[in-house]
Amino acid sequence: MTIHLPEDLERFVQAQVHDGRFESADDAIAEAVRLLRQRAPTSGTRAAKGSDSDPVLGAMYEAAGELDEIVSDAMTQREREPWRLSTGE
Repeated sequence: MTIHLPEDLERFVQAQVHDGRFESADDAIAEAVRLLRQRAPTSGTRAAKGSDSDPVLGAMYEAAGELDEIVSDAMTQREREPWRLSTGE
């Protein structure tokens, strides 16, 4: 796929790559499209996944990256401060 960006957006993408946020312009554009997909109406995707009948599952599908991050943060916190006391306490 070939895309053409306005000069200001192209400079922005190149700066993001130069600063090390992305390994390539392709990676930066792919992330931008992922974010767009999260914000776009997803009626076709929802119907395909069957999440219209269950809004909770639909939310999980649409925010999978955020949920992964939340779980990762919770597991890190649990390693630092266990939620349960040992049986001797």
